Amino acid sequence: MRVTGDQVSHEAAAAYVRESDHDEWVIEERLVGEEFTVQAFVADGEVRPTPAVQDHKRAYEGDEGPNTGGMGSYSDAGPTLPFMTQAEYHDAVDVLEAVVDALPEYTGVLYGQFMLTAEGPKVVEFNARFGDPEAMNVLPVMETPLLDFVVAARAGEPLPEPRFDNRATVCKYAVPAGYPTDPDSGAEIAVDESTVDAAAAAHDGDALLFYASVDARDGGLFTTTSRSFAVVGVADDIRTAEAIASEALAAAGDGLRVREDIGTEELVNSRVDHMASLRD
Repeated sequence: MRVTGDQVSHEAAAAYVRESDHDEWVIEERLVGEEFTVQAFVADGEVRPTPAVQDHKRAYEGDEGPNTGGMGSYSDAGPTLPFMTQAEYHDAVDVLEAVVDALPEYTGVLYGQFMLTAEGPKVVEFNARFGDPEAMNVLPVMETPLLDFVVAARAGEPLPEPRFDNRATVCKYAVPAGYPTDPDSGAEIAVDESTVDAAAAAHDGDALLFYASVDARDGGLFTTTSRSFAVVGVADDIRTAEAIASEALAAAGDGLRVREDIGTEELVNSRVDHMASLRD
């Protein structure tokens, strides 16, 4: 996939198509705005949405570089994001509900990815699963036990109304040097639970460590060629949650890197300013 006007020019996009061995191509509308995700529990036509999350797919700071599986994400203290209104969040939820109306027998998690444009949310994609990393933002602040949704869906009973701790989260992945195009493997991972706990305690918050693609050998953990592990900071506001995640990842080990700008005040404010400029 190539995005004209961003990754390639119109001429380069045409050359990219001509170089392909395929006889057919898909040309999609380019959406300009801020991307976000809303995930929901679904059963028997009921939809129970979770807070909105913004993922960061580009490999490097400032939204530079190739796309990845997701370098990290953040959520705010509440269902919306700083660049989003309550009405825009509910518009996205309305789309999820319309999808479920068309698929009344679907049971599971519905992942809706949207682009918030000047005209409101536009659909990017749907998945029948949690998002990675977005699940690591919403599940740590969900006070309703996850098992309650599973049991209710299995028994055909009404889904519970989810309750959420009114706190913000910032998730950051540590990845091998060179990821995603030419990743180096075999670097030893230095971060551990005590490092994460110390970062959380220093800011009166919480933190969680999630391992992803690691190789356990020789009494240690080593990188593979994919994302290695993530740390999620949880606090009263995005700034503090970001500080927790960053400090926990500061000693991740040589041969690993982190996209440092995720959840920072500068980047979040740039999202707010971007949407404000589109609405003007």
